[in-house]
Amino acid sequence: MGRRVAHWLVPAALVFVGSVVLDTRTLMPGLGFWDTGEFQALGPVLGIAHPTGYPTYVLLLWLASVVLQPFGDPALRANLLSAILVSGASALITVAVIHVTRRSAIGLVAGALLAVAPIAWQNAVRADPHGLHLFLAALLLVLLLGWGMRERGARPYAGRWLLATAICFGVSLGNHALTLLLAPGIALFVLAVAPRILWRQWKLVLLCAAALVLTTAALYAYLPIRASMDPPLDYAHPTTWESFSYVVFGQQFTGTFHALPSLSVALSTVWKVLETNLGIGAWVALIGLVVGLWRRPRLMVLTVPWFVLPVWFLLGYENADIDRYYLVPIMVSVVWAGLAIDWAWAVALLGWRAIRDDGTAVSRPLSTAITVVAAALLLVPILGAVPARYDAADGSRDTDAREFLDATLATLAPEPVVLSWWSYSTPLWYGRWVEGARPDMTIIDDRTMLDERLGTPGCDDLGGSQCMIDVIDSYLDERPVYLIRLEGDLPEFRDRYILEQVPGIPHGTIWRVAGRQPEAGG
Repeated sequence: MGRRVAHWLVPAALVFVGSVVLDTRTLMPGLGFWDTGEFQALGPVLGIAHPTGYPTYVLLLWLASVVLQPFGDPALRANLLSAILVSGASALITVAVIHVTRRSAIGLVAGALLAVAPIAWQNAVRADPHGLHLFLAALLLVLLLGWGMRERGARPYAGRWLLATAICFGVSLGNHALTLLLAPGIALFVLAVAPRILWRQWKLVLLCAAALVLTTAALYAYLPIRASMDPPLDYAHPTTWESFSYVVFGQQFTGTFHALPSLSVALSTVWKVLETNLGIGAWVALIGLVVGLWRRPRLMVLTVPWFVLPVWFLLGYENADIDRYYLVPIMVSVVWAGLAIDWAWAVALLGWRAIRDDGTAVSRPLSTAITVVAAALLLVPILGAVPARYDAADGSRDTDAREFLDATLATLAPEPVVLSWWSYSTPLWYGRWVEGARPDMTIIDDRTMLDERLGTPGCDDLGGSQCMIDVIDSYLDERPVYLIRLEGDLPEFRDRYILEQVPGIPHGTIWRVAGRQPEAGG
């Protein structure tokens, strides 16, 4: 038993440790802008995230903010969590590939290939829920493979692995809606392994369905329960069905879809992503796809939908950082690459036996030596790509948000009202609610105006920035008002107000609303 455990545990541990070392060397040292800053602020205060709420990730961020206290401030802890999750996903893929190929060296190579893929690496250095999505997808793969092996071998308690898969799926669904795209592949795999499961093991099927629903419901119940406690960061205040469904179903983003590109453009786009992230491994994965369809049909009914459906979705979806959506397809490609290497390995062994007239197998010492040499040779191009990718992934010198926040908090007049834009709001939230700085500061952005119904009734119907103008007018004679907007939004405000740029603010521009333009009236 010890040797069997070491067969997968040692390579997985090597991949995990190596990935953690690499990720922590390039880890963002603290606060970030945009969604990174939001999640860094949410964890310690147990807030409500933007759609789809991400309750699993927010709760895990809170846990990390407690457990990882020795390692730095809350922002750094949130970043470190991503490094642990992506490294854990790489280790799990090592286990999965060893399970499929029975070769530790191939699993080691596959895990390393995923760990240094640029998209995975870049998501490992900053707070982001996609690292958790990758980890849970890898865990689902391991659980399904474990169940499939036990089910086909008629082992006792095989159903426990399927039950664990259902719970894991619910946890993943509580993190990201992309999990729904994994469901068809899981269903096909389950039916491929156990075609009669729906009537022969119907109690297990019902139990798994109940576990999935209860797990998902329990996680999403966090949103209305926590929102009813009036947390400092409360996106859309999801205490009613209308606001809850707005968050959970991402109604805010329904207009961000566009027509799918042509087949040639789609294939070119996807191939470019794979080649950029896997290098020569992309070609190996393509061979592995063919090998898998031939030799591992059950595995392919799981992994092909896991590749095709997310790619189909993201090719029609607009997002400021769309590359993150390729994480699971890249993970699947790594598994396919492992299949190709395993096939080549088997062919080489057949050739060895054919050369030897007696047809004897390779001795254990020689087999071990060949395995070590082969693994080293396969790792050379993977590790050789690290220096070229290092700078692109390196976040260790990214202190822009921290410098922006410190300068802003030190410069603003007493009792400031800051009308902000999302990317700059998030570090301000962190300073205000996590660090407790400037309790006299009021931060208002477009989301705040909607949630708190700021501005005159019907200001949304007037278009433009009318609601924000109403808010400025309501505070301008009482408190110092500051404005952070994109350059394209400023003309509308300049026509109405005297804007004075606040000096000494790095990595951002803040305007003091010094008064109204004479022609704008009072």
